[in-house]
Amino acid sequence: MTSSTTLLRPSDSVAPVPGRPSRRGLLAGGGALAAAFGLAACGPGGGRPSAGASGSAWSFTDDRGHTVKLARRPRRIAVLTDTVGAALWAAGLRPVAATDSGQGIVTAVGMEWDGVTKIYSADKGVKLEALAQARPDLLIDTLQPDGTLQVSSDLSAIAGIAPVIGLSMYRPIEEIAATADRLTRSLGADLTDTEAKAGYRKASDALRSAVAANPDLRVGFVFDIDKNTIGVMNPRTWAVLRTVDALGLPLVKVPEGADNTYSQAVSWENVPSVAADLLVWSVSSPLPVNPLWKRVPAVRAGQVWQPELASWYAYSWANFSVLLDGLATRVRSAKPGVGPRATG
Repeated sequence: MTSSTTLLRPSDSVAPVPGRPSRRGLLAGGGALAAAFGLAACGPGGGRPSAGASGSAWSFTDDRGHTVKLARRPRRIAVLTDTVGAALWAAGLRPVAATDSGQGIVTAVGMEWDGVTKIYSADKGVKLEALAQARPDLLIDTLQPDGTLQVSSDLSAIAGIAPVIGLSMYRPIEEIAATADRLTRSLGADLTDTEAKAGYRKASDALRSAVAANPDLRVGFVFDIDKNTIGVMNPRTWAVLRTVDALGLPLVKVPEGADNTYSQAVSWENVPSVAADLLVWSVSSPLPVNPLWKRVPAVRAGQVWQPELASWYAYSWANFSVLLDGLATRVRSAKPGVGPRATG
């Protein structure tokens, strides 16, 4: 299988966590930031707290291993990316400010905007003035695979608004949701996802059993990059793939290298050589109409599945239960050995 050298992610998400603003977008509106900082310095007031107040000291160690220590528990929380916002909302945390890039991630967990300041726009990215005016005393950002923070690393001024916690969205869902639960509890909020967690456990057991009954099946998660290229998602990066890999599902491997951090780009003439018996179409866009798609062995065998997920990037117990349940059904019934054998 040959590949291009383009680093790409599924088209449902322009960035690994959708809505990552460019440096230019982050700087937009920066001229008014000094005034906004003045508002931020006025302290709490107005709006509802995102968690119960506490006079005792508070600390939390994030996924970088960085510990934020504060004299008291934060009450006003702002989330800087959709995926972090969705994970924490599903757990029970209610922020005073959040982003919505319009890609259905926060709506997938039923996020409500009453009393929540929207701090993202398509032309400006995260709006620093709006963020500062929300007067947060804690910011939560996405930790990327390279160890940088998705929003905060592009503009150091963000750290001047409030301390920043980084949560990785590139781990198995059990780790993402468990960390969201831990942070939510530490901020004094009640967990709202206990029942969903039980459903996830049941779904993960179903997939684990299906894999044990069909151990030779190889599964590839793919998406369309453009009219000339298909992307094979990297099992070492994405939360979805790391989750099912941990449950024992054999996945199509992607070569090492920075160019393939998120996915391997495969030209259409090489798509039939993707070594998968079952293909999972990992975006909401329609299946390909390219004639070469019909030559893919898994497609000819009818072993293609496009999950009906509210969002591929809403990392909650409930959303992933839908994926695992459906995948268990397809793994149980799919025939192994349909696709070509991997080489190299």
